[in-house]
Amino acid sequence: MLLIYDHDNVLHITNERGLRWNYDKADKPQFSFDYDFLFYIEQDELFEIELGEETSVITDEQKSEILEYLNLLEPPLSLTLANQYIKDLRNETIDKINYVHEEFTRGICGFEDVTALVIAGREGSQDPRRQVARRIMEWCDFAHGLCERLVEELTQTLDEDCKDFSYYLNNLAEIPRVGHFMDDSPIDERFNTDTLDVNGGEDKLGEDKKAV
Repeated sequence: MLLIYDHDNVLHITNERGLRWNYDKADKPQFSFDYDFLFYIEQDELFEIELGEETSVITDEQKSEILEYLNLLEPPLSLTLANQYIKDLRNETIDKINYVHEEFTRGICGFEDVTALVIAGREGSQDPRRQVARRIMEWCDFAHGLCERLVEELTQTLDEDCKDFSYYLNNLAEIPRVGHFMDDSPIDERFNTDTLDVNGGEDKLGEDKKAV
């Protein structure tokens, strides 16, 4: 759980279910103790109050007041855990794809930008780096597709049936080692199949490989 009243007068809330929301230009919550800014972050074990030039640790009694306040708060009606997960998963996937483009597309493979990558990897390309470009594009497509399959599952899931966020996060594509994109690396079979899905397709694919 989290309650922050920051230096920009923004009130940040994370309740027991993990729902997050903010109130901009908010009046600070009223407690029995005085403060200018407040930082209650259970995950990071940060419990501090700022009053003037002084910073002090939140006491157990003050923690109880904050927890009671959090438990009484109702999130905005439009906010759901599934939609929050969807947004977080898409952002995480974008971050991974951007990392691949920055580290591999530009940094190691030497493409000026994504446009140069697509041109090099297009069908019929004679660019000597075309196989590398295709492997990068295939991985990005795989990462995006895997995320959207999780999104599809979440759009049909009630909040009370949502698993812990770490479950969905761990099912996103992992950034491969640099050797995966090099010319002497075989193309991952998963990039050329549509059997990988959120209902165990990845397991079936593994079984198919073993049966060969």
